[in-house]
Amino acid sequence: MWVKNSWWKLGLIVITLGFGQWTHADPPTYQLVYRFQPGQFTHYEIDDRAEMIVQHGNNFSKIIQQTQWLKSYRVVTVDENGGATLEPITEAVRMSSQAGEKPVLSYDSEKDSSPPKEFENVAGTIGRPLARFQVAPSGRLLKVSMIATDVPKSFSDAAEKADPAINFLIVLPEKPVKIGEQWTEKYETPVPVGNGLTRAVTMIRTYELTKVNENIATISMRTSLLTPLTEPEILRNLVQQTPSGTIEFDLAKGRISNRSLQINEKVVGAYGSQTLLEARGESVEKMVQHR
Repeated sequence: MWVKNSWWKLGLIVITLGFGQWTHADPPTYQLVYRFQPGQFTHYEIDDRAEMIVQHGNNFSKIIQQTQWLKSYRVVTVDENGGATLEPITEAVRMSSQAGEKPVLSYDSEKDSSPPKEFENVAGTIGRPLARFQVAPSGRLLKVSMIATDVPKSFSDAAEKADPAINFLIVLPEKPVKIGEQWTEKYETPVPVGNGLTRAVTMIRTYELTKVNENIATISMRTSLLTPLTEPEILRNLVQQTPSGTIEFDLAKGRISNRSLQINEKVVGAYGSQTLLEARGESVEKMVQHR
């Protein structure tokens, strides 16, 4: 009996030692980085839909806007670190808007010789670059150089301080990340507070790598307000600035291939007592070949 028990104990020790030598492989990490090439063009079709509903007691008013964009950006130069100067442009647009029971306003830049007055600002941007964006390999906005002078002051002000809010790229992590890891981007944006004044509020974009399938990395994104705010008249101006959704990033090409963002916000008391503002919207963007 002693011999059998001894061999059983010795076998248990050997098995235990064997298991102790087994280790789980570390999960893979992925370097997410833009791969810019001088002279490269990247084209996107973007389908936007926004709906604003205001309830005042038992009365409702609704504004519906739909826009289809064809946009692109050209890589002007690439520096030794992989950063680049990019020149975005709107190539074409189809848009419509309807407020309540009023007639639908529409404009197609490829068919209509002149736009309705409400769309003149957008129509004036078609086919010409407004600015050049200098970005890091991560997509972080470093500098904006204006080309056009006839742009809204809000845009030129944002360009002057390289406001991340106008960056058309998403910011990628500086270091390789594993699936499930997050990274963030904080930025300030001005919000109207009345009497021609604005207030700077801090926003944060939180990204997470959720999966990688072959060369496509799927990234989730949500936008949140960091500055404590309770005033409904200020919050109503932020309802369209907190999108959340998913981005598909092509690791081999180093470019965004698809992006889908949604907005669904409510502000009680947005326009005074017994009012409710609802904002719903979706933006679907996909990379396409030049047509």
